[in-house]
Amino acid sequence: MPPSIPTTQTVALVRTLGGPVEFVHDYPVQLPGQDEVLAKVLYTGVCQSDLHTRAGTAAGADGKPITAIKLPHIGGHEGVGRIVALGPGIGERDPSIQIGGLVGIRFSSRVCRRCEYCLKGEEQYCQGVGIKPTNHLHHEDGAFQEYVCLDAGYITLLPQDVDPVLAAPTLCAGLTAYKAMKNAEVGVGEWVVVVGAGGGLGQYAVQYALAQGARVIGVDGGQQKRDLVTSFGAQFVDFRETPDVVSKVQEMTACGAHAVIVAAASSAAFAQAASMLRIGGTMCLIGIPPGGGHIETTVAEIVIKGIKIKGNLVGNLGECLAAVELVRTGVVKPKVYVRPFKDLPKVYEELERGDIAGRVVLKIGEDPGANVERASKL
Repeated sequence: MPPSIPTTQTVALVRTLGGPVEFVHDYPVQLPGQDEVLAKVLYTGVCQSDLHTRAGTAAGADGKPITAIKLPHIGGHEGVGRIVALGPGIGERDPSIQIGGLVGIRFSSRVCRRCEYCLKGEEQYCQGVGIKPTNHLHHEDGAFQEYVCLDAGYITLLPQDVDPVLAAPTLCAGLTAYKAMKNAEVGVGEWVVVVGAGGGLGQYAVQYALAQGARVIGVDGGQQKRDLVTSFGAQFVDFRETPDVVSKVQEMTACGAHAVIVAAASSAAFAQAASMLRIGGTMCLIGIPPGGGHIETTVAEIVIKGIKIKGNLVGNLGECLAAVELVRTGVVKPKVYVRPFKDLPKVYEELERGDIAGRVVLKIGEDPGANVERASKL
């Protein structure tokens, strides 16, 4: 290991699913291998998926708990780091990857680049031809640590002038909301309802919809979330104070929204979403409730109204960089709260209670800057 990089580090470890978060201060720093880089983690957002994975309540496509999770588990899949070391020969093979470069630690960590989904630019659904696809949520150590190894062949190189605090949550929450807005296919002046609008995902969906020229209604609860959503320029409906949210939305939109984006990780949030839509409307689902959840919508309503239902699992690398660009240029301004790394257990508790308006970003380490010595190449 180069002398400027320690051999051990602090990580937030979960030894068993459902177990507590334990801070370990002598965890080994992994040496980057062939086609890998080592990044020092600067900041990372905290996602509901991190909470559900730690708790053992994250659900797969079959609705059953995901148990094929690397243990001990180090979560974190929306981080930003600085490259501090390169694996053998990378500098010669790919000059675009340089020590000091700013990189993202995203949900998808390794993809095959050969299956039908990778070839279509939908690598987040990679099925693995020759290699097993992995992600930083279930299979590989993520951003809740001071140093992380990343696949150089699928690396997320970020603009050097982007704010890493704002970029971090954009790599998952922002990307997922950006993808949902693309799938919603909403035109200028059309109505978009965002359910769970004041959360980490929802705030991005509101802003990306506004940036696309849509008229936006945010549905959530509490004054703090009202203040956040209206600060972006959207209207707000408090489900706690509104006896019939569906009727209220129908009234505000004349005959229903063109699209409803459900960003809340609660089954209750999905129950009335389809009824907020007008004929031909689209329901985009991005929050995943514990246990998988169910859409409580009749087949009759779907058929008679011609409703389209679209799921959104993050997005591809190109879409990620597009989502980051809107943040870098100030078109989208996510509300974030920077907290120390040690606050992770408290943040999980606050997420469970629904107390956070916006996104918490943990500060993991100090930024070494772009001038890390070339001698730290391996």
